[in-house]
Amino acid sequence: MLFMMICTWDPMDEKEVRTRSITWKWPEDVKVISEYYDLQGQRTIFVVDTDAKGLIAARAPWRDVIKYEIFPVYPTGITKEALKVS
Repeated sequence: MLFMMICTWDPMDEKEVRTRSITWKWPEDVKVISEYYDLQGQRTIFVVDTDAKGLIAARAPWRDVIKYEIFPVYPTGITKEALKVS
């Protein structure tokens, strides 16, 4: 299932988020479809293909510095074509 993850953090945690992100790897059962960094700062948006277990594994190491808004999504238009979703 596809999920959108909107990740936000406090400006005082910016250095910690950047430091951790250098070596951090997504869990094996999470496939990243797309990712975007908000150029205004303190927010990253991901679309991932996973299940509840993958969502828990992906956010567990970050819960102390990142706030998550996660919801299921379904692609439409050119994205649906690109992903070959039926």
